[in-house]
Parts: sequence; structure tokens; C-alpha cells
Amino acid sequence: MSPEFPGNGFRAFVDRLVPSTSILLQTIGVSLFLYTLHFGFRLGRFIVASINSPKRDIPGPPWKHWLTGSFGKGVWEPDALQDHERWMQEYGPIYKYYSMFSSTTIFLGDTKAVNHVLTRSHEFPKPEELRDALGEFLGQGLLFVEGPQHKQQRKVMGPAFGLPQIREFTNIFFQKSLEAQISHSGSHGRLEIDAFSWMNKVTLDIIGLAGFNYAFNSIRETKPHEMSEGIRVATDLNPFSLSFILPIIFPVAKIIPTKRDRAMKETLRLVSSIGTQVIADRKAEILASAEVDAKGGVEKRKIQGNDLLSLLVKANMASDIPESARLKDKDILAQVPTFLIAGHETTSTSLSWALVALSSAPAVRTKLAAEIRAHPSDTPTMEELNAIPYLDNVVREVLRLYAPVNNTERVADVDAVIPLSKPFLDKHGVLQHELRVKKRSRFLIPIRAINRSTELWGEDACQFRPERWDNLPESASSVPSVYSNMLTFIAGPHACIGYRFSVIETKAILFTFIRSFDFELAVNPEEIERKTVIVGRPVLASDREAGPQLPLYISPARRD
Repeated sequence: MSPEFPGNGFRAFVDRLVPSTSILLQTIGVSLFLYTLHFGFRLGRFIVASINSPKRDIPGPPWKHWLTGSFGKGVWEPDALQDHERWMQEYGPIYKYYSMFSSTTIFLGDTKAVNHVLTRSHEFPKPEELRDALGEFLGQGLLFVEGPQHKQQRKVMGPAFGLPQIREFTNIFFQKSLEAQISHSGSHGRLEIDAFSWMNKVTLDIIGLAGFNYAFNSIRETKPHEMSEGIRVATDLNPFSLSFILPIIFPVAKIIPTKRDRAMKETLRLVSSIGTQVIADRKAEILASAEVDAKGGVEKRKIQGNDLLSLLVKANMASDIPESARLKDKDILAQVPTFLIAGHETTSTSLSWALVALSSAPAVRTKLAAEIRAHPSDTPTMEELNAIPYLDNVVREVLRLYAPVNNTERVADVDAVIPLSKPFLDKHGVLQHELRVKKRSRFLIPIRAINRSTELWGEDACQFRPERWDNLPESASSVPSVYSNMLTFIAGPHACIGYRFSVIETKAILFTFIRSFDFELAVNPEEIERKTVIVGRPVLASDREAGPQLPLYISPARRD
């Protein structure tokens, strides 16, 4: 007899394994076949569409690289503002370029065309890829949804962002700004700080209180709050790494977890846990109060609250809203990451660029400091803040020149004819008075490029000059906008619902900082670069891997 081998058990294991392995291989094979078929179909559709598309007659820069399209090898497209400015000079405000993976995109720099596209969101929604990216980072709230769902959410949320509410929030803006100022006022000499981190903490604490009546208290901590740290990891990506590129080419690769994926999921989990508890508490408080009528509704005149989420919950319970039009709890919860992450990241970024701009313009900084320090109160009201003229000019100029979001994208859901303010010459030298596009044509709406266009703003468009707001060129009035002739908050149904909140918050924090400190950059201005992942943050050219930062010297303000 042959010796007994652990082999009998092993053979049985192999017998079980082989069919399982066979099934696994068959499943992988079928999946690859279906994916190849799908990819082939999309490639074929792309080729046919390219042949028949009027896009082929639109001029533009040539193709350079399979990954970066018309951009140079290793160029991260969201930060390629100089390329677009150069191409606008060469081809005009309408041109075609090759984007990532050589897909074709139409640059829409004509303000009439931009207005047409932004005001018709039912015909020109966000591309799925952009929505997925926003949903992954910010949750499936107002920035994610489209169509009737967006309209429903926007209608319910509108009252929470009205001027009466922002007026009440101004106290919170100053409360946290002064708390941050006190935390750095112990030194009588010059102190080096990371101003980006500081502004990030202030705006996080503000949105915590103003958004949810929730105290993050990050100003008091020496280390970044776990929320900020999660956002930092989530926005720290290498766009040319395999982990970033592979899921775009093969969506199935998204199931492979990365450090960035885990950070985003953990951040959203933390945000959702906070939001779930706050929503439950607010609903219980409202239902237990005398404000609710017999039908369980709240009269509009009684919709007041100390935070955005309370206002939103109450607005959703308003007696004049039909039951079918009210948001479900999950839809209200979906707004929390948008409020929290987008609400503080965009403002902290704008404030950081404001400090960069002011540090590089001593005359502007001196004039602004004199105006602010002459004000009789440390905590002006919203109306008083808005009545400080040079502060208003500076904030407008910062938001124009350093818009936190560089671009947005749209895709044609139908064949369309887009009107233009000026005709363009096509590849054949024929003057085109309108832009004809096929369904699935993709557009870049260049927020920063339009905000910096010399044709619209004059030859000094790329200079930081707050005085321009005392006498704007007439051409700037053509820019579609919800705020002050700039595209920063875009326009149309998807315009930023929180722009008033952001503007007043920026003014309050800047007012407090400049009233308290003299400051200057702790590095050469040429060291400061912009790195964009949804928003464009300042980084140091010599230490990009360290992530967003802004080294600044501060000292107690001189009272001359």
C-alpha cells in the first residue's frame, strides 16, 4: 500500500478548488469580454461621432500626449491656466482641445455662450465623471443632483441662505475670528505661522456652529482636526499615479481600496454621523415646540434658527410645502458634507490667497489696514461690514483673481445651437455666428480664465488691483454671475447657494486678522504655487509633497 499522504485531504481540497478556480476564471473571462465589448462599443461610437461632429471644424491646439492630450507631458490639466490663456490669445474664446486620455473638450470662453449653457441645466448637466467625483468627495447633496431633484432641494434650502440668516451668522463669524486672533496674540514679536492651516481651522469652527450648532473647537488644538486631516489626505493625489489612472480606465478597479479612498469614506462617515444626530435632535425639538401646526407644519414666518441645518429642517416642514415636495431625511443628510466640506474649504482657500495678494501689494495692504483699524468696533454688523468700501473692493478682487474653483464642466444632453456674443473663425476660415454641437459634446466653463480675461477686464486683468471695482469696464457686465460681474460663484440654477455666507464670512475673518496683525510672507512669492483638487490651494514649489501651506510672519498691529 502506498503510504498515507496528508494527501487524501489535500486531494479532496484540490478537487474542490479546481471547479471553484474554473468558475472564477470563467467569471473573470466573461467580465473582461463584456468590458472589452463595452469599451469597443464606446470607442466605435466615439469614432463615428467624431467623423460626424461639427467639433472637428472648431480650431484649437494639437494633440501632444495620449494621457494629457493637448497639454505637455506631466501637466495637471486643472492647473494649466497659462495654457488656456495662451490658447485664448491664439484661437479666441471658442476652441477645441484634447483633455485627459485624449478626449475632446470645447473651451467655452464666450460669455453669451456660457450664460446659455449655465442657465439651461436640463440641456447641459454636469458630466457623469464630474458628478461621481463630487459625490465621492462631498456626498450626494446639492452639488451632485441634477434635474427635478436639484430643483426640489434648492427650493427647500433657499430660505436657510437668505440675508436675515446671514445677518445672524455674522456674530459667529466674529466670535471664531476673535478666538483665533487671541490664540496667536501672546507673542509681542514676530511669529511664523502656517496661515492656510489657521484659516482652515477658523472656517471649520465657523461652519460647525453656523451649519449645525456643533463645536469642532479646532482652533484650540495644535494638531489638525480629524475632519481637516481626512480632507487633506483625500485631496493629496498624484494625477499620474497608477492608483488614480487605473479606475478611470477600468472602473472595476474602484473596488481596490487606497489610502485616499479610505480617508474620503472615513471623512464622509464622520460627517454623516454628526449630521444624523443633529437632524434627529432638531426634528424632535421642532415637533416638541409650539411652532408646529395641527398638520405638523411650520409657518414660514416662524422659520428661524441658529444654524443652517435647523433652518433647513424647519423649511422642509413649512406648511406651504406639499408633502410630495418635502425632502426625505436622507436628502437632508446628503447636504451635510456639502455644507461642511465645501463650505469651509472654499472660504479658507480664498482667505489664503487674499493674504498672498496683500503680502505682495504693500500699498494695498497699508490702505486696507488704515481703513479697518479706523473702524470704531471690533465686531461690525453685516451692514457695517458691507459699508467698508476698500474691504469690499479687496474681497471682490480676491474672488475674481483667485477663484477657489478653476473650472466647471457641462455636457450636451441634446443636439444644440449655442448663441455667441462674437463669431469665431472655424478651421476653414469661415465665420461662425453660433456654435452647433451634437449630443454628448463636452464643455469646459473656464471660471478663472474668464475672470482674468484681458478682453473683459482690461490689460491689467491679471494684476491685483482692488481700485478697478470703483470703475469697472463695461465689458465686464457681460459675465454671467450671481455676484458682482464675476464667474466665481457661476450662474443659473446651479449657482452657489451659499455665496452670501461665503462673502460675509471672508470679510469678517479678513477684518479681524488685519485689525490685529501686521504680516508678510515667510517665503519668496515665487515659491507659492497652486495645486488643484476641486479647489486650488497654495503649496510651496520646494515642498509640494507637504500639501497645502502658507508660511506667514505675523506681529501685533502697529497703531500709528
